[in-house]
Amino acid sequence: MKIIKYLNTIAIGIPIFILMFGIINEGALMLSAISTILTGFIQLILGIILLFKFKENIHYKIYFISVILFFALWIWNPTINKVDYFTYTLIYIPPILAIYLSTLIYKTPNK
Repeated sequence: MKIIKYLNTIAIGIPIFILMFGIINEGALMLSAISTILTGFIQLILGIILLFKFKENIHYKIYFISVILFFALWIWNPTINKVDYFTYTLIYIPPILAIYLSTLIYKTPNK
């Protein structure tokens, strides 16, 4: 569990660390925004690992279902619905999922 906590800390820290260099170099701002994709990918992998490790924990199931729901809505909205307001509300879901998974990871005792 310690390794998962370290990986999550690194995944969250990468965009923040790059953003700090954005003060010096404007190109780092775009790199920081793009690195959030890496953070999401790492957290998705960690979520899948934790889902299989703690099969009985409902919180990891909620996280995984929320991720699937987010991607389903993200794909469904532009192809069928085409509502811009709904698209803009989807922007807030990944940070909420990142905070939720981080809270679950840091509250789980080391095993």
